Amino acid sequence: MNEIYAKFFDFLEIGDNYPTIVMGVLNLSPESFYKGSVYDNAKKIEFATRNMIDNGAAILDLGARSTAPWSEKITIEEEINRMESAMNIVCKIIPDNIILSIDTQYRRVAQRALEISAKFKKKIIVNDVSCLKIDPSLGDFVAENDLPIILMASKEVPGDLLTTDTIIHEFNKTIELLRRRGYDGKKIILDPGIGRWVDKKTPEFDLKIIGNLDKLRSLNKPILVAISRKSFIGAILNISEPEKRLNGTLSATAIAIYKGAHIIRTHDVNQQLTEIIKIAEEIRKND
Repeated sequence: MNEIYAKFFDFLEIGDNYPTIVMGVLNLSPESFYKGSVYDNAKKIEFATRNMIDNGAAILDLGARSTAPWSEKITIEEEINRMESAMNIVCKIIPDNIILSIDTQYRRVAQRALEISAKFKKKIIVNDVSCLKIDPSLGDFVAENDLPIILMASKEVPGDLLTTDTIIHEFNKTIELLRRRGYDGKKIILDPGIGRWVDKKTPEFDLKIIGNLDKLRSLNKPILVAISRKSFIGAILNISEPEKRLNGTLSATAIAIYKGAHIIRTHDVNQQLTEIIKIAEEIRKND
């Protein structure tokens, strides 16, 4: 298979022969499953932003709406208000080489985020867990504005695909849809959608998807994995509290990198993660 390589905004290189990219989660949603990750005031947002950058995050993922299926729903207006408040803080303190990922399924939210980022001359990408199923016009938006996009594997609702084969099939359909809109396929990052997004997605499915992560290479796109403190870890270790799932998260992260992940989306950007990434990269490199 071809070597996987992509370059975003002329300064962020992602690929097989480049260091794993760390994406730090800036969670703006009190409805989140992991309360310890929520930054709900200016002081917390600023501290977390500086801390993640200091510990090696190249991308910061801002999410103003909990995407867990059981979470309390909010309006698009509330999502925009949360995103706007946080971006006005974050954009003032991040260097120009830090990319903001806008975790949203809605064109209106992405549009407002682009307006704010332009004001501060910062770069953004869009992170859509619905794979353009919730608001198809979001695909038109990224094409019109030439923005990179992270697509999470989904067919009808976020994260509802159970096997690697169905994930690859749906990704191919969405990639082709974007191509027909004139979108540059080199700006796509793929996320297989780990986690219990639907009831039928038990831990066994997540484990198989991680174990088969290298099969996604057939799509020739950078692979992002978001496994931080998720329910399959709790199920295996019999740990109900997300706050206690760090060791399991780090173990799964190492394996995901060995199997080909290029980007790790995580709540925990620290020295432990840096060391685990380095070891996993070296083992993969020498395999």
